[in-house]
Amino acid sequence: CRNLIHTGLNNLRIYFHSPVKIQEEKLKQYGFLPLALNEKMPEEKRTRVFTRKAPFHYGWDWGPRLVTCGLWRPVRFAAWSNACLDEVYLQPVSIQKGKADYVAHVSVRADKKLPVRLLLKIDGKEAIVPLDTTVTRGMNELHIPFSIPAPRLWWPNGMGEHYLYQVQVMLVSGRSLLDEKNRRLGVRTIELVQDKDSIGTSFYFKVNGIPVFMKGADYIPGDIFTTRVTKEKYEKLVKDAVNANMNMLRLWGGAIYEDDVFFDLLDENGILVWQDFMFACDMMPDDSLLLESIRKEAEYNVKRLRHHPCMALWCGNNENYRGWDEWHWRDKYPPEQAKRLWKAYEKIFYDILPSTVHRYHPEAAYWESSPQAGKNQRADRKSGDEHDWAIWFGQCPFSDYGREVPRFVSEYGVQSYPDMKTIRLFAEEQDLFYRSPVMEHRQRSKMDWIEKGLNGNGMIMRYIEMYYRKPKDFFAYVYLSQLMHGEGLKYAIETHRKNQPRCMGSLYWQINDCWPTMSWATIDYTGRWKGPHYFVKKANAPVIIVPEAKDKGTLTVHVVSEKQKSFDATVKLQVVDFYGRQKYFYAFPVKVKANTSTLCFEQKKFVEANNIHPYYVVCVASLYKQDSLITRNWTYFVPARQMPLPKPSLVVRTVKKTEEWYELEVSSSSLARGVYLYTDHVEGHFSDNFFDVLPGEKVRVKFFLQETDSPEAVFKVYSLTDSY
Repeated sequence: CRNLIHTGLNNLRIYFHSPVKIQEEKLKQYGFLPLALNEKMPEEKRTRVFTRKAPFHYGWDWGPRLVTCGLWRPVRFAAWSNACLDEVYLQPVSIQKGKADYVAHVSVRADKKLPVRLLLKIDGKEAIVPLDTTVTRGMNELHIPFSIPAPRLWWPNGMGEHYLYQVQVMLVSGRSLLDEKNRRLGVRTIELVQDKDSIGTSFYFKVNGIPVFMKGADYIPGDIFTTRVTKEKYEKLVKDAVNANMNMLRLWGGAIYEDDVFFDLLDENGILVWQDFMFACDMMPDDSLLLESIRKEAEYNVKRLRHHPCMALWCGNNENYRGWDEWHWRDKYPPEQAKRLWKAYEKIFYDILPSTVHRYHPEAAYWESSPQAGKNQRADRKSGDEHDWAIWFGQCPFSDYGREVPRFVSEYGVQSYPDMKTIRLFAEEQDLFYRSPVMEHRQRSKMDWIEKGLNGNGMIMRYIEMYYRKPKDFFAYVYLSQLMHGEGLKYAIETHRKNQPRCMGSLYWQINDCWPTMSWATIDYTGRWKGPHYFVKKANAPVIIVPEAKDKGTLTVHVVSEKQKSFDATVKLQVVDFYGRQKYFYAFPVKVKANTSTLCFEQKKFVEANNIHPYYVVCVASLYKQDSLITRNWTYFVPARQMPLPKPSLVVRTVKKTEEWYELEVSSSSLARGVYLYTDHVEGHFSDNFFDVLPGEKVRVKFFLQETDSPEAVFKVYSLTDSY
């Protein structure tokens, strides 16, 4: 652009057209409307597919329609003389315990023939003999092998360190440093394993040769206005994922390709990424300019993100194939229109995107659509991944998570309300009632296709009443929504984990919100943990014990361990009544197998055989290694709404206080279910919350302050019997 600039002040004028108006014109030219689900407009005006813009800006069933336009990431002019480094890609060739072999693919752009020297340093030490060569005008591709002896491997969260080598590539001519690029290198192998087996085809990831059960959630942008997402907000989100024992986030395809700093944080914390390309719940037109734009978009982002060790998978789209096949979108069009739409689908997801990944990130896996059993194969729970919405949209009970457990569950969940302090950001006192106009406005999930007038608020109440008694007031409704949400995710995660190796992934919908609302998120828009996030944290622990009281009185106990070595332990199984009186006890040894699930107890007609009164007891399973308690969990034989729980006498006292946290002790005279601790005026989060307290026990909980100069915290307590 040298001919376009001049000495002195230069002005760059950018004129933005309304994307909505442009899309309307394109629709008129195209002649018919490709389907775009979830866009918050009348169906005949859903035009988002005609531009490459964040789909969620057009509205979704958890967010508003706010179609923004403008420059939202930095724009820069790059000036250079003689030659510069255009790209540096460190491609793994062979990674072994003793040595990691790589090739550095270096693109050098030159404006003339020039002798240059390339230097490559790793952690400040030269890794190659300096390469002397001559570049010519234009783009020059150089390929430089190098090795790292006895490499420190990069591991996902919970499996080891996330070491990142500092790689420096320098371009020198004579005594002048022309350019340099810095990359962080996480040495690891990752593969998506899809082998035929007795069920269908497996779907799991191996990291450094070890099968890894993926524990995590789906992520959406942290704000409807994407420029408001700061590094601090990214940092908190990643920290919250780590604290919930996650090792993967699925970056959903109706959003944006996130900022570099987010991927840096995921690298540093061992959180793997399932990266959707930005297509969700729609069919794309076969416009040649649009297809070329998609190709450039894919190339740019694959090249931008491929050096991050967190990158585990590239996925073509979210639910586009499910819509076309299972939801019968194809039947909405005459044959010629359907043929055009399917041709565009094949061009994008079977040609442009996979060829881009293969060319620029060849060691990465590509998956055409989520969910699917395989290319052009409907999701069937026997192969591939699944979005399990029988619970929530299908109105099935939580126990349905155990029906023919899928191989990898990449979406599932239920809704709940945010923290009361968050609700008060958008609601006045007079708005605080079930299905008030304000609550209806904030609820974006409309379900008239299930029942006229039904929405997410109504479905929350249906699920509350499935398991609990009717809430007595709005506070109780909000509390029960979070308790129900947590119990649902707990059951799902435990069910998925105990069914490994059949099932090898559990990513719930969704970890976060883009505005203050009621949704599937476990962390609300302000960053406050909702009740379900505490349940997720415990269900994702490295070692869990899972007792389950099934229909007809059967009791099973599984132990799930992601430890890489087996170990001997003892299970203590007891049934106690509301006041702690023991009704059953059995202790037995168990060999906890490495990196899998072990069924260690099963008794049919357990309730009948042991003369248990199911409405008046809780079953507690504890796992001990020698005399040390590793983990504990409990189950109930009937829903809470059927249990005549006594109102507990709960006591909360502060045991210790520092500048950063409080340590609390919680005790109760009788069984207390869903114990919820909160403060009205001090921000922070608890180490545990929404937990059950057995009579006579003392539970220690920490409250971590958000600000060290916070005022004195006054802690309040609420439990299930307070809600009715």
